[in-house]
Amino acid sequence: MQTADEKLRGGDVLCPRCQGPLKFHGTHSRHILDENGERHDGWVAQCHCSTCKKYPSLIPDFIMPHKHYEAAVIESAISKVEEEGRIRLGDCPAAGSTVWRWVNQFEERGALAVGCLLAILYTVYGLHISALELVDRGLLKQLSRLARKFPNPGTGGIIGGVNVILTRHNSGFL
Repeated sequence: MQTADEKLRGGDVLCPRCQGPLKFHGTHSRHILDENGERHDGWVAQCHCSTCKKYPSLIPDFIMPHKHYEAAVIESAISKVEEEGRIRLGDCPAAGSTVWRWVNQFEERGALAVGCLLAILYTVYGLHISALELVDRGLLKQLSRLARKFPNPGTGGIIGGVNVILTRHNSGFL
């Protein structure tokens, strides 16, 4: 909470909906499951935007919105499926049906995220990445390549970094 409060006071974090200033409003509890399936309880900062009157949560980059597992666990499972085309029992603590749900959601949202990142790079930063650099690569590798072009995307792996970038530019999340 101290880090969230410092970032808010420093103006480092803006409203993901309207880019207005945020003020710390409170917290709410959130649990997350790690690579061993163990539950960890914690708190997520909630803010208030005086411009659009919304109350967005500041979800750390190691947590994916609306998911119970750490982003690293989800990213690892998706990576194994991209590389091997399957998930082996014991590779992930989540049920196989959950992993396939992650993969299907990632395929849908990941392709959209690639397009959004390309558009943001061009319109906001004036940068261009050749389509040849992305061809014949899995979505995680495409997102990794694009995320490296952004200033300070985050530290929570590829998915966490991309979520930070997309949220900063009001383009949703994976």
